[in-house]
Amino acid sequence: MEGASPSQPAAAEHGSAAGERDQLLDHEYDGIREYDNPLPRWWVWMFAGSFWFAVGYYFHYHVSGNGTSVAAAYEADVAEAREQAAKSSLAQPVNEESLGKLMADAGLMKDAQAAFALRCAPCHGDKAQGLIGPNLTDNAWIHGQGTLTDIYNVVDQGVLAKGMPAWGKQLSPIEVRKLAAYVGTQRGKAVPGGKAPEGAVVEHD
Repeated sequence: MEGASPSQPAAAEHGSAAGERDQLLDHEYDGIREYDNPLPRWWVWMFAGSFWFAVGYYFHYHVSGNGTSVAAAYEADVAEAREQAAKSSLAQPVNEESLGKLMADAGLMKDAQAAFALRCAPCHGDKAQGLIGPNLTDNAWIHGQGTLTDIYNVVDQGVLAKGMPAWGKQLSPIEVRKLAAYVGTQRGKAVPGGKAPEGAVVEHD
């Protein structure tokens, strides 16, 4: 037909391109036929990339043990925040009040428990029940009256005659305070099977 619209060749070209891209498959199910329409190349590469990233992530965090999980990273950040807050107490003198504030911080005492297990447990036991060193969970005290400041002085200066090192020369000031505060939390617990009391018995609230 003469005078055909110029858009017809363009439409035919478009239809041809679509036909090459969308191949009608031979099989039929319930009167429905399916096109084989390949996914865009960029989508395929994104899918492949995300798959291999997931494989690498799994091996890095769950198999090799080198990765730090989100929960572990969060706990490390919280511990660092606690440490910074504890260091602010260094501006205060060492007394019952300042050590008592550290002792009342449950998260900080959890950190101090780990330090106790590393530094003190070999002599005082994992539960402070006493081994070579005295039982720290009873109400008997060899040096001082078992106040927080007395405990701090023993931790800081040591008892060389008894083989206890002066931790104040090896640890930072805040670490010494935290250890003293942690020992304060163990007073009066009377852990079963602990070493027999040594020294004078003093009751604390």
